[in-house]
Amino acid sequence: MNSGIKISVLLLLIFSLCMEVVAQDEARMDALLKEADVLIASGNLPAALEKTKQAVDISPSYHPAAIKEINILFLMKDEKQSINMVDDAIRKYPDVAGYYYMRGIINNGRARYSKALDDFSRAIELNQQDILYRCYLGRGVSYYNLLEYENALADLAVSIQKNDTVASAYYTRGIVNYDIKDYEAAAEDFQKSLQYSEGNAALYFNLGMSYYRLEQKDKACPNFNKACTLGNTNACRMSLMECAKAIPSPSKK
Repeated sequence: MNSGIKISVLLLLIFSLCMEVVAQDEARMDALLKEADVLIASGNLPAALEKTKQAVDISPSYHPAAIKEINILFLMKDEKQSINMVDDAIRKYPDVAGYYYMRGIINNGRARYSKALDDFSRAIELNQQDILYRCYLGRGVSYYNLLEYENALADLAVSIQKNDTVASAYYTRGIVNYDIKDYEAAAEDFQKSLQYSEGNAALYFNLGMSYYRLEQKDKACPNFNKACTLGNTNACRMSLMECAKAIPSPSKK
C-alpha cells in the first residue's frame, strides 16, 4: 500500500471515529433533554435546569439544549438571565430560528407584544419547519394582545394547518372568537382543545360561557359544573345562578 493510500485510509478512520463521538454526544444530550422534560412536567425546574446545563457543557453550540436552558430560566422567573442569554445567542447565531422564537415567547410573557411580533416574524422568515407551527401560534398570541383580531385568526389558522393536534392553538383561537362574539366558532375551538388535552378550569368555563351566549344552557351547565369542581369561582357563580334547579312548588290537594 503506497503512502498516499495509507494517509487516505487513516484520515477516513479518524473521520469515522469523530463522527461516532459526535453521534454519541448527541445521543447523550438528547437523553438529558428528555430527562429535563420529565422534570419540567413534574414541576422540578431546578433539577431540569441542571440537566440542560449538563447537555450544554457537552456542546455549547447544541441549540436545542441552549434554548431549553433559556426557557427553563424564564419559567423560573429569572427574566434578566434568560433575556441576556437569548440576546447573546442571537448575536452568535443570527440564523437560528429557535432563538427568535424563544425571545418572542419571553417578550409575550413580558407583555412586550410588538417586540414579540418582530421576533416571531423573523423566526418564520428563517423557515425552520419543525417549529413553524409554534411561531405562528406565538405570533397569533401577540396579534391578539395587540387587538389585531383578523391577523391573530389568520396566524392561528396557519398554526393549526401545520399541526392540528395542539390544544393551545385551538384554545387561543377560541378566546379570539369569543372576544369577537363568534360564540359558535369559539365553542367549536374549545371542544377541539378538549380533544387534545385533559382540560382545565378555564377551558371548561370558557366553553360553558360560549354555550351560554348561544342560549344553550343544557350544554353550558355541565361545563360550568366541571369548571366549578376544578376551582373556578366564576363557574361556581354561573352554575348557582343559571343552572340550579328550581325548587318545585308544593302540590295543592
